[in-house]
Amino acid sequence: MSTMVRTLGCALLAAALMLPVTQAAFAQKKAADPAKDYPNKPIRWIIDFGSGGLSDTLARFVAQKLTEAWRQPVINQTRPGANGTIAYDVGAKATPDGYTLVFLSTPFSINVTVYNNLPYDTRKDFAPISLIAMYPNILVVTPNLPAKSVSQLIAYAKSKAGEPTWATVGIGSSPFLATELFRKQAGFDGVHVPYNSSPQALTDLAGGRIEFMFVNMPTAVTFLRANRIRAIGVASPTRSTLLPDLPTVAESGVPGFQSVGYAGAATQAQVPRAIVDKINAEIVKALQMPEVQEQIRNLGGEPRWSTPVEFKKFLDDEITRWAPVAREAGVKLDR
Repeated sequence: MSTMVRTLGCALLAAALMLPVTQAAFAQKKAADPAKDYPNKPIRWIIDFGSGGLSDTLARFVAQKLTEAWRQPVINQTRPGANGTIAYDVGAKATPDGYTLVFLSTPFSINVTVYNNLPYDTRKDFAPISLIAMYPNILVVTPNLPAKSVSQLIAYAKSKAGEPTWATVGIGSSPFLATELFRKQAGFDGVHVPYNSSPQALTDLAGGRIEFMFVNMPTAVTFLRANRIRAIGVASPTRSTLLPDLPTVAESGVPGFQSVGYAGAATQAQVPRAIVDKINAEIVKALQMPEVQEQIRNLGGEPRWSTPVEFKKFLDDEITRWAPVAREAGVKLDR
């Protein structure tokens, strides 16, 4: 055997021996930076309510910017039903690779208290990514109601001895709990009329078939602009930039009252933190864009962003805040 052949053989043997080491090093490097090649395929965003609704619309504002930044489509998939629990269950059971996001809104924090058997663990099965928006509930009345302020509505309701009618989108919903908290603090009773959707309830409110309701501002904007209903109070800690002349419920005779909805993004709990942080950075960048902020404000919301840790604390605080209200109202539901 020639010297050249022996040298070539040794080189090939050395290369073969080094291959597992190289592969191991590559795998170790990839494990150390799982976000390096993320994303390299389409991402689905599971939306908790129906197409064209508030969750879907807010998600689309952000998804468009993520698609442009990553050059990978971020596709909304609406999974409405059971106050968002169907969508949240899909998100909780998704493959933990970061290619499934789930849209979280206010019911996410309420469902853990009002539903008997959730198919997921609210506190353990999700990795919060960031807030997206906040939007207050507002107190609206039918136009022919004599009450033109929160204090006048309370006086009117008390004078009717249990007869005033109010609407919600169902027992256990955010507007339902807001109304329960409001009635408790104001000290009156009446007749609850549940509806399947806020637009349906607002239509009946405009027609005088019910007298008042709490509704999130983005849903009510169209009716307000058409003067079909009258807003008498906003349930945020401070006045809304969209309706700066509308007093808060708290400053109108119900001190400390607050009912503010939220929107945010999460993913499955076991998704590597590096990927969570990468998604967070891109969502925050999108929310800081003037055009995205304008889109959110035109709906009646306020852009909000956060770190994953801040969003986790926010969600825990929301669960703690609404749990006693739901328990005192005796709300217990089955999926």
